[in-house]
Amino acid sequence: MSQSIDVVIPVHSAARPLSRALASVLSQKAELTALGVELRTTVVCHNIAVEEMQASIAEALATDDAVTWLPCHDGGTSPAGPRNAALAASTATFLSFLDSDDHLEPGSLAAWWRTARDNDAAAVIAPLRKPEGDILRTPRIRPSMPAVLDPVRDGLAYRSLPFGLLRRHALTNCGFGYAEDIPIGEDLETTLKLWFRGGRIAYPYGAPAYCQTDDAGTDRVTSTLRPLADEFQWLDAMVQSPWLRQAPLRERRTIALKLMRIHGIGALLRRGTGDGPDEVGVWSPSEQAAWLQISRSLRDMAGGELPALSRKDAQLCREAAKADSTEELRAAVVRHSGAGRVGELLTDNPLAVVSRDSVLRHYVLEVLRTRKGVFALR
Repeated sequence: MSQSIDVVIPVHSAARPLSRALASVLSQKAELTALGVELRTTVVCHNIAVEEMQASIAEALATDDAVTWLPCHDGGTSPAGPRNAALAASTATFLSFLDSDDHLEPGSLAAWWRTARDNDAAAVIAPLRKPEGDILRTPRIRPSMPAVLDPVRDGLAYRSLPFGLLRRHALTNCGFGYAEDIPIGEDLETTLKLWFRGGRIAYPYGAPAYCQTDDAGTDRVTSTLRPLADEFQWLDAMVQSPWLRQAPLRERRTIALKLMRIHGIGALLRRGTGDGPDEVGVWSPSEQAAWLQISRSLRDMAGGELPALSRKDAQLCREAAKADSTEELRAAVVRHSGAGRVGELLTDNPLAVVSRDSVLRHYVLEVLRTRKGVFALR
């Protein structure tokens, strides 16, 4: 067969629902074969014996000739190691990453492959079904539903997970790889590089989805509240990345704005919404100093300012920079939550209120996206 898809499933515990993930892939073999596409599946056993994982699932799945069992013993907890091991080992035309607690809907791989074929795409961004059952409304695709997405105009920065179908030679050409020396955020910078520098990016409108679940358990690495300096360690490398430093201002600004809105404001809200006593280490002068550095880095990335940041988000950023205790941060978060529609819709710079990245513009486009069925399924 001239084309092949390798679905990579990293797994580190026999308690994970690997059978469901694996079955959701292998059940699509016949459909892909009819299209002339070979299906491969690589199960990366991360710091766990291959035999232990094989014994935890049905024999028919464990012995399927489409499955390769790849050991990865790096002693770490980050999913970057096993993903990079699979990247290095694979020879397939396309790769698709699947978390062991998630699964694919029937017909998804064939639908994504057709989209990649028809658009000569370097990557196809998968429709992502959330645990609640609806489809994640990112990227922020224009209501015109373009066949090939524009990184800025279609808000690709707002999809930070590289789930879908990724052409292997495009990954190689743009230097795609997961950061192995940081505790979380290992995929943020490399995914942005793929969306902005990897080539033609497509979205398979109406196609079956990648399904996320709530079955990860309590051992998910990102569930722990860490010091800000650790949580944003990925940012240090990102701001020094040559491709981003050389990017046009409009790209750097849209990326920095997304990082501030989703990761920066999100980090402040997680630390400022607790109902219990002032936990040691939640917010302190050292956390305040870390926030100052994070905020400065994001604004530098954006050319010195984030004009489309909402009034309430901008105010929270400024108040966090002055807060030296959890009590002060929580008071700032209360004011943020009570800012109302004016604080949410108006921008820190009044001239940016109808700019492409403003909240007001996003809400208007959300209505149009719904009417056009951008994120509707067949």
